[in-house]
Amino acid sequence: MRKLDLHALRCLCVLVEQSHVSRAAEQLGISQPAMSTALGQLREAFGDPLLVRTGRGMAPTPNALRLATSARAALDLLHEAVAMTQAFDPATAETVFRISATESVGFLLMPRLTRALQRLAPSVRLVLSPSEPARLREQLEEGRADLVAGFLPDPPGALYEATLYEQELRVVASRGHPRIRGSLSAEQFLEERHVRYQPLHGESTIERRVDEAFSAQGRVRRVAVTVPSALASAPIVAASAHLATLTRAVAEHAARADALQVLVPPLPLGPVRVSLFWHERTHASAGHVWLRRVIRRLFHGQGTSARGTIASG
Repeated sequence: MRKLDLHALRCLCVLVEQSHVSRAAEQLGISQPAMSTALGQLREAFGDPLLVRTGRGMAPTPNALRLATSARAALDLLHEAVAMTQAFDPATAETVFRISATESVGFLLMPRLTRALQRLAPSVRLVLSPSEPARLREQLEEGRADLVAGFLPDPPGALYEATLYEQELRVVASRGHPRIRGSLSAEQFLEERHVRYQPLHGESTIERRVDEAFSAQGRVRRVAVTVPSALASAPIVAASAHLATLTRAVAEHAARADALQVLVPPLPLGPVRVSLFWHERTHASAGHVWLRRVIRRLFHGQGTSARGTIASG
């Protein structure tokens, strides 16, 4: 273990990622012999071949995959610790921020944030990924996301939260719908067939709210089509006599592209509150503090609170 240093850990991560000594050397900007030497030292330190030859080239061993995951986490923690002690200059920063968001929130957030960063921090990169409500805390703890943006009615404790905005819900129907013209009655909403959004991970808060509204009327929603993308609902609705429930921003945008009516829900669905969530590990980092401030200003966000055991801040 005395032979391991930060360079060795970086070599381990890149070797496992590339599964190729020469490509790993090129990525780190060192010679192929130097990378081979590093691989030999890593093999000796861990008592494992780490990379083995297969019919398709080199492949990492199961132990190498586990070690690389731990090494990446250690390097990320060290990077964050250093970042917390340094000033953040957005004009020159060359960092990556990972944001996890529900589809409709990303639809509203990312164009605004991209435009702001293009002006304020031209070398900063963003990585957007789908949110996983059931694994929200793990996403943030493990560094797979620096921020999660979404409408989550029951987020886990011990996370920081800042409200971004509230968004009303709307129902969309085709402009040529045979029975709906400009307004929507409760009976029409209950009787017509619907396009339902089912995300890859977990459940849509909006769809659950619609189902609860139907249940309060003693009814079960008639679902005609289930889609993996909320944005895919609009063109399906435009081409059929089905209905879909979307956030107001997504519904109004879709109506400009497709022949849709945007209608007020006839049952009490209420607005959705969209918040930012983050973990203690990034709370004091200067770069993350700056990014959260930029995002909140984009939506005139209100205040910050912390859930669970973490104090407000």
